[in-house]
Amino acid sequence: MKKSVFAFATLLTMVACVNKTTTNVENEEIDEVPFEVAKNYFFNKLKTPGAKITTEEEFKGSFAMATLLGKEGKPTAIDFDKQFVVNVILRESQWQMEINPLKVEAKGDTLFYSYDIKVSDEKQSSWSQPISIIIIDKEFEKKEVVLLNDQDIDYYQAVQRYLVNEIGKDYTQAEYCVPFWDKVAIDDSDPKDIKFWGNFWVSNYNQVGDTLKCISGGNHPGLMHIRKTDKGFKVTAFDQVADGSENLSSAKKIFGDKYEAFQKQSSSDGWREQTIIDQLEDYATRHNLTATMYQDFGWPAKSFKIPLE
Repeated sequence: MKKSVFAFATLLTMVACVNKTTTNVENEEIDEVPFEVAKNYFFNKLKTPGAKITTEEEFKGSFAMATLLGKEGKPTAIDFDKQFVVNVILRESQWQMEINPLKVEAKGDTLFYSYDIKVSDEKQSSWSQPISIIIIDKEFEKKEVVLLNDQDIDYYQAVQRYLVNEIGKDYTQAEYCVPFWDKVAIDDSDPKDIKFWGNFWVSNYNQVGDTLKCISGGNHPGLMHIRKTDKGFKVTAFDQVADGSENLSSAKKIFGDKYEAFQKQSSSDGWREQTIIDQLEDYATRHNLTATMYQDFGWPAKSFKIPLE
């Protein structure tokens, strides 16, 4: 059974940027914004928040204190009357990861938060879920937050990026290109060639009212080859199941002894719909979408938003 170990947001506890500097890029000022890194909190998994949290109630719905022994064991105080927070939550992984906040810059109505991630060289015996929380003065609260990080720090991010950039570009473009995946099997014994068998597809959506309407997309089952580097993960090749008369033979060749599991997954009633609902909910949260419904071409709209309790 997978064992989950919550990773605390540790590292720095002092103000990371103490001086406000101003430059001019494309005739628009960029101000470096001071921030403090909060320590000794963990993600409680009750509700996945957006990147920006402005109220204590919302914060407590997603994070809990992790008081430890010693001088540095007390959680960093956050005063939501004067401050708000920006958080980064990574997926659970067996690779130990460390989130390193770099800088926050204000440009117009937007805050750009840059960070990087250090990924360990070896897979751990336990699982962890890294988080990072930074505290910013409330004067910047109304600005939109954009997270800046180009690393794919797990299999799934690498797969999602590949689906959008390499598969999604071949379909009619829309406002949102949403990648979907459903794992059949993973072999990560060789970090230079991690094998990820699964059902993969993309859907391109335009938002109309509260509904994401699909205008293009397609299904691409097969085997993705992923390489781990010190900067994260990258898809290096994709063996796709062929269409037409070669569909069956190519599927059996690519999936091999996993073909039966692939067939069982593909023929399961409701597997695709549930995958769409789960992953659209995650996509909408991460991208701050207001949509609560999705609609495939020729089908009625369906809800994907999980109702709040």
